[in-house]
Amino acid sequence: MNIQILIYFFFFSFSICGQTVISSAGKTSQGPNFIISWTVGEAVINTISAGGTTLTQGFHQPLLVEILPTGIEKELVLDMIAYPNPAFDKVLFKGGDPSGIYHVRVVDKLGRILLQKTLPASELEILVSGYNEGTYLIEVVEDKTNKRRVFNIIKGSEI
Repeated sequence: MNIQILIYFFFFSFSICGQTVISSAGKTSQGPNFIISWTVGEAVINTISAGGTTLTQGFHQPLLVEILPTGIEKELVLDMIAYPNPAFDKVLFKGGDPSGIYHVRVVDKLGRILLQKTLPASELEILVSGYNEGTYLIEVVEDKTNKRRVFNIIKGSEI
C-alpha cells in the first residue's frame, strides 16, 4: 500500500511541473517569406493542422508572431526600420509618418513588458543602456493608421 502511494506521488509530482526548455544554443532568423526558430536539445516536435487550427508540440514555442505581409496584410505593416542592431545605448527608428504619434512596447524573451509608452515621431527612440545583454522585441504601432511592426533587437555591450 505504501509503495502504491509513493509511486502515485512520484508520477504526480512530474505532472504539476510546467514545461520549460533551457537550451545551450538557438537562434531565430527571418527571411522575406519565412521565420525559422530553433533550439538545441529538443530532438523531435510535431505540427498538426486541421480546419484552420494548428497545434505545434514541444517546448520551443514562439512568444510573439510578427504579421507576415500577404496581399491583404501589406496595408497593416508599418514601413519603418530600427537601427543600430545590435544596439548598445539606444535604438533609433526611421520611416513612418514624421508627424505621427507612436505606441511603443519593449518585451523581453520571457514575455515581460519592460517599457510601454506613447511618443511623437520626433522623440521616437528607445534607451536600452539600462537593459541586460540579450534579445528584446520592440513593437511600434502608428496611432493614426494602427499599422505595426515588431523588431527583434539585440542589446550588446561595447568592446
